[in-house]
Amino acid sequence: MENNTVSNGRIQQGNTTAQRTRSNITKKVPDIPAVEVKNWLLHRHYTRHEFHICNALIEDELKKTNGRHEYANYLKGLILRADGRVQEALECFQKCQEINSSNVNNTKQIAKTLFLLGRHEQAVENFTEVIEKMRNPDWDTHHNLGECYIKLNHPEEAIKHLKTAIELTKNEIPYLTLAKFYVSQNRITDAVGIYLAASKIVPENEEIITELGLLYLEMGETSRAIQYFESALSHAPRFPKALLPLGFLKQMNSDYDTALINYKNAYQTIPESWSLWNNIGMCFFGKEKYVAAISCLKRAHFLNPLALPPACNLGTVFLNTGQPASAATYLCAAVSASPKNAMPYLLLGLALKQLNDLEGSVGALEKAHSLSPQDPLVLINYAVVLNLLGKGEDVKDILTELNDIMAVIDVDPKITETAKKLDIKIREESQYAEERRMLGTDEV
Repeated sequence: MENNTVSNGRIQQGNTTAQRTRSNITKKVPDIPAVEVKNWLLHRHYTRHEFHICNALIEDELKKTNGRHEYANYLKGLILRADGRVQEALECFQKCQEINSSNVNNTKQIAKTLFLLGRHEQAVENFTEVIEKMRNPDWDTHHNLGECYIKLNHPEEAIKHLKTAIELTKNEIPYLTLAKFYVSQNRITDAVGIYLAASKIVPENEEIITELGLLYLEMGETSRAIQYFESALSHAPRFPKALLPLGFLKQMNSDYDTALINYKNAYQTIPESWSLWNNIGMCFFGKEKYVAAISCLKRAHFLNPLALPPACNLGTVFLNTGQPASAATYLCAAVSASPKNAMPYLLLGLALKQLNDLEGSVGALEKAHSLSPQDPLVLINYAVVLNLLGKGEDVKDILTELNDIMAVIDVDPKITETAKKLDIKIREESQYAEERRMLGTDEV
């Protein structure tokens, strides 16, 4: 009885089973760590974008397992790929595949990485293997496979897989990819249909609505394009992709103040856009505020010296303000930016004409004529400069070309009037030269 105790009026044994169990718990449990014991911690730091801590934990786990930790290699590959170290990421995913070849996600990440490396045929093989292994269809895999076929120039296969991706998801990504591919194939109607379908699924997506507006603008349906641009701006008031074309349309209708309001809103998002400053400059030019126009256009040219519009527009403004030397400087830059475009050569020819460099002017206009032989504006200016050099026969040939064009299409009345005056002048000069020749013969 000495080992018994009284508890709540009952006699209990001093060494019961429960007591023995509790005493055993206090003993140290053998340390048998599992390979995946810290996967939850790796996942938490990765999803929080705490990559520095995550990398340290990954390296620790890889040392413990002699590099045979599947999840650590997997996350390391994702982090390396996001950091632009794609080849190293591929090696990590291949290590995962070596550890566990039955995990389809390893094959999928290998395929995605091969696509980024430009090894599209190998990526197709891996994506196809993923589709064969998966029990349930995956829209992302079909979408990636479609992108691979786009790069490999297999349009039918690309369209088939992108359509499959669209059927499997309500995500807008495959819609956008397929629509842009249709645009690249010049299948505008098909692209419009895809964008319309996407807009029903995600009606508040400003990018889809804006792309629709741009397509309608390309098709010449300006009013509908404006409607979609305004709709996009109702969801995202400072979306520059919609603000710029809408402002440009207002600008083309000489509604410069409204256009400038749109450009001001776009400035909040894209202050360093050369196209934005170019359009602002031309708005001020339309309002005849030449100093402001030149200032904005110079900023646009500074932001992108190789862009044609700012250099060409600067030349135009300087020509209108009577500064041909400054105009010629920027027009030479425009010629360098687009040597196969006739407009900078035409404007350069006009600038050199104002500088009394008629030979240089003829050379520039001749180049413009060779690039755009049926442009009435090029033809009339070319004829005027040739006439100043006294090349009457060449002027006749140019005027003949111009008359043939004017018989088919309507041209600016100023061009028609100048052509008539020039024709009359050439005839009078020819008649006068003939009379002088006859008089000289009689004298002889």
